[in-house]
Amino acid sequence: MSMISILGDFNVHHQFWLSSPFTDHPSGLAFNFVILHDLEQLVQHPTCIPDCLGDTPNILDLFLTSNSSAYAVTLSSPLVSSDHNLISVSCPISPITPQGLSKRRCLWRFTSARWEGPEEVLC
Repeated sequence: MSMISILGDFNVHHQFWLSSPFTDHPSGLAFNFVILHDLEQLVQHPTCIPDCLGDTPNILDLFLTSNSSAYAVTLSSPLVSSDHNLISVSCPISPITPQGLSKRRCLWRFTSARWEGPEEVLC
């Protein structure tokens, strides 16, 4: 099963999806992409800290994934003078073993072959 994960500062504004005061065209496209690919937005709290009077906190940083149960997202205070909260994502990683690894494989050693008869096969 494939897993899709997309993250970043997308600066998209969507009233209903991201709690923004307005919806712009790029956010409509992003929202349609999320729906089309059955992704879930894991950042649920505002990540942008207002730096102008009248601005409201909103979610600009997205973490979109097709497997929400594989991740844990936490927000922390901004680093230095950033106007965005720090987002940390943890995911347990385990090695992926190839299918059929336990099967015996044949190794054809053409450089050691007896060309006057059948090739040597090591299995």
